Amino acid sequence: MGNNEGSPSATPSGNKPAVGTDEWHKVRRDNHKEVERRRRETINEGINELAKIVPGCEKNKGSILQRAVQFITQLKENESQNIEKWTLEKLLTEQAIAELSASCDRLKAELSQVYKDLDAWKRCAQRSGLEPSDEDRANAAGNRDDEA
Repeated sequence: MGNNEGSPSATPSGNKPAVGTDEWHKVRRDNHKEVERRRRETINEGINELAKIVPGCEKNKGSILQRAVQFITQLKENESQNIEKWTLEKLLTEQAIAELSASCDRLKAELSQVYKDLDAWKRCAQRSGLEPSDEDRANAAGNRDDEA
C-alpha cells in the first residue's frame, strides 16, 4: 500500500481534492449551490406552469400559489356537484326507462289479448255463417298496413 489508497485524503480519480482541504470544501459548496439552484429553478418552472393554467393569476409567486389552491378547491367542489347531479340524472333516467319498459310490456300483453279476442270473435262469426265482405277484407288489409 505504498500509494496511499487506504487513506481518506487519497484521490482515486486523480482530479478530486483531498477530503477536508479548502479546495474540497469549495467544491462541496459549489456542488451544493448548483443542486440548490436547480431545485429553485424546478420550483419556479412549476409555479410558472401553474400561472399559465390557473386563471386570474398575478406575477407574485405567493399569489400564484394561493390562486392555484382556490382554483383547485373550486374544481373539486364543481366535480362533487357534477357527480351529485349526474347521479340524480342517472337515477331519474333509470326510473323513466323502467316505467317505459313496464308500459311497453303492458301494451304488448294488451295487444296480445286483443288479437286473441279478435280470433275468438272471427271463429264465432264463422260458426254463425258470417263471412267478411270484400270491402271489410280490403279495410282490414289497409289497417294492417297503417299499423306497420
